[in-house]
Amino acid sequence: METILCPIDFSPASQNALHYAAQLSRQVSARLVLFHNIYEPADTVFVTTGGASYAEPIRDFDCRQAQQLKLNNLKAKLERENGDIGTDYEIRLAYGLAKETIPQIAQEIHADLIIMSKEQVEGLEIILIDSVTEAVIKQAYCPVLIIPHKAHFKSLQKIVFATDLQGEPFTDVSYVLQLAAQFKAEILFLHILPDDLPSTQDKAQANLEQLQKRLPYDKVSFHTAVNPHIAAGISRFTRRHKGDMLVMAYHR
Repeated sequence: METILCPIDFSPASQNALHYAAQLSRQVSARLVLFHNIYEPADTVFVTTGGASYAEPIRDFDCRQAQQLKLNNLKAKLERENGDIGTDYEIRLAYGLAKETIPQIAQEIHADLIIMSKEQVEGLEIILIDSVTEAVIKQAYCPVLIIPHKAHFKSLQKIVFATDLQGEPFTDVSYVLQLAAQFKAEILFLHILPDDLPSTQDKAQANLEQLQKRLPYDKVSFHTAVNPHIAAGISRFTRRHKGDMLVMAYHR
């Protein structure tokens, strides 16, 4: 992992995500890029002689300067906290919609990971329905790490990887294996069953055994749990096993 992108809107939740990103970047010796999106509303709509409409964007120079100063101050604070450890910090600003600019910036800087906040996350459904986070997950080419507003960084000991056994992309599994290896963390593969019928359990067990044979990592365990509500089942398992990170692969 060489580059981490952390979008910042200066809210307490995003600053908590930044704190997490800063500590993780130090652990893995990655460059950390702080990014702030400036929302760009449209001015009066004009109509050309041909009938096409367009709008001139409003760009407040004073606002940009103020946001730039905030980013500079955050960068300076991180550098002071970092001491002699050689982590590189950069800042980026862009105009537009956050759900569009975040994936664009991630691609421009070749980010290996996006770390972003989500206000008051109470469940997986909140993350994955109608949000900037959902849009970024769909559009970003790299993994997205969502930090709940009360979560704090600690060395990874347990990573829960929730799988539907429909075939995770090799790159997703490989990325998690590399991350786990850096922390010598255990990976708990989890599959949620809709019922406890023997045929359902046997099929899941067979698929998990096939997955196990393909993994070049020894600190791995495989689990099933019965819950008709997948998100609730994943959340309950992760809490019960005190997971430090939850991983899910996004299927388009």
